[in-house]
Amino acid sequence: MSNDTTTTSTDPFDPTELAKLRLSQDFSELSQVKPILTNIACRKPHKQEFIRVRSGEDFRFTTGCFTDKDTRETYLVTPAVRDHLSGDVTPTMLVVCVSRNSPIPFLWPLTLPGVDGRPNRWHESAIEAARIAEDQWTKVVADMAAGCYVPNVARGKLPEPDWSEVPTISELLRLSFKDRLIATPDHPVLRRLRGES
Repeated sequence: MSNDTTTTSTDPFDPTELAKLRLSQDFSELSQVKPILTNIACRKPHKQEFIRVRSGEDFRFTTGCFTDKDTRETYLVTPAVRDHLSGDVTPTMLVVCVSRNSPIPFLWPLTLPGVDGRPNRWHESAIEAARIAEDQWTKVVADMAAGCYVPNVARGKLPEPDWSEVPTISELLRLSFKDRLIATPDHPVLRRLRGES
């Protein structure tokens, strides 16, 4: 009695099988993937990336922020606890950006002039670079000798960013600061700054 359980194992690298591994030139089938935003970075642009800034008041938010120098994390600070940070809260305008490197938007914290009114070339030049990036793909490079940021615009005709999938500023703030909101005096960051933990 013959039990024919013959299985043919094929070599995936055999020239006749390679077609199964080849990627179709129709890349539209790969573009059907849509990222789900669960977290948004609050950061400065990297010096080697071209960015665009979303224009319009609906895509910027002026607030008070605290940047933890140890962890380099930026926190939103509610008015009720700003006095607990004794001068460490920075007037900040958060603007919505996209990068040529990633479809995920991010928030760029731009430091606004303080109550003392003293000019700061780093802060002023960052705000100007953001304004330029509203209309052109821009790379923001720090010039240490000049003491300011220098915007470099793309030489080529790059396509306009697709803003249609970018959430509202409210949703972006929630995604960026859901775990980085200082709203009570017993917040762990404040406790650490007071030497209580």
